Amino acid sequence: TKPAQAAASVAHVRWPTPAIASRRAMKFKATIANEGPGSPNQDIVLKVLQALQRLERSADRRAEKRSGGVPSVVVKLTPEAFAFCHRGSSDEGSQTWSHFQVRKLFQEYRIESKRDSKIDLEAPIANLLHVFNSCATSDRTTLRLANGRDGRPVLGFEFALAGNATDHKVDQEVPVRVIPEAEADSICEPALPEPEYQIEIPGSVNRIRNVLDKMRQVGAQFVAVEAAKEPPPASGAVQNRERAWLRLTAESELVEIATTFPGLCLAMAGKANASPEGPVALYLSLKRLGEVLAAVQMLNADSHIACILEGKALVLYALLPSGLGSLISYTSVVMS
Repeated sequence: TKPAQAAASVAHVRWPTPAIASRRAMKFKATIANEGPGSPNQDIVLKVLQALQRLERSADRRAEKRSGGVPSVVVKLTPEAFAFCHRGSSDEGSQTWSHFQVRKLFQEYRIESKRDSKIDLEAPIANLLHVFNSCATSDRTTLRLANGRDGRPVLGFEFALAGNATDHKVDQEVPVRVIPEAEADSICEPALPEPEYQIEIPGSVNRIRNVLDKMRQVGAQFVAVEAAKEPPPASGAVQNRERAWLRLTAESELVEIATTFPGLCLAMAGKANASPEGPVALYLSLKRLGEVLAAVQMLNADSHIACILEGKALVLYALLPSGLGSLISYTSVVMS
């Protein structure tokens, strides 16, 4: 059987960038580590991309749509890191990053460039989703930065799909734009101070999402998020960890909705300072926060932590299954 040459069933994208000047100047090759068909690694990457696509669809892209912009993510590659970055809108403070553990995701991982072995690519979300959907059941997938058939840079994927008599080799290409160094260096996570609160959200984020959905149904557009420490038990019982409450409040012309989630554990890892005694508040876009929670819910994450930075942002941290990495979403405050 001839090798299958499969192309993504999405619109062809021609990035305004030249072909890779020299293979010696820039190389990237990696093989996703799978223990066999159905291994979770590729499925976890797929779910992350699906979550980023959901955020993309909800973003305010009116100006970009008028100019013909292509929905995309940034793929940041270094010897120690493999990450996706999705910038939510014209507000650079609303971003979502997913960092993967290179040693857990890949069996083989080689990178080389004149930028101290750093490579930054821009790739269409739809094309990446298509190829990871295609290779989800493959037991081995190789990624390679190369020149495509038209001479422009692509991220090539090679994998095998099981057939009735024999496996079928499949090659797919995702068009990419190699991001220049100055632009690449400017794409980074927001520089924020230590959060006042790092609050563990037990189980799924679905309970909080349901509350936000009800708030939107009554016409609210913004939500106040407050957090404060809970006093120690009156009985004098010893608590192993400090706890806090989290309150969500939204109002429309006719009604106000307020919900409090008590008894949430504080996560102190990485914090140099204790959380304050008094309440800390944020005023956020109800739509943006709701979409972030909907996207994170798709991941089936092992744990969630809400980081509250007074007057700046709410940062939601999700630990990906199997310790494969994390997803971090930043939601900036809005002015009342």
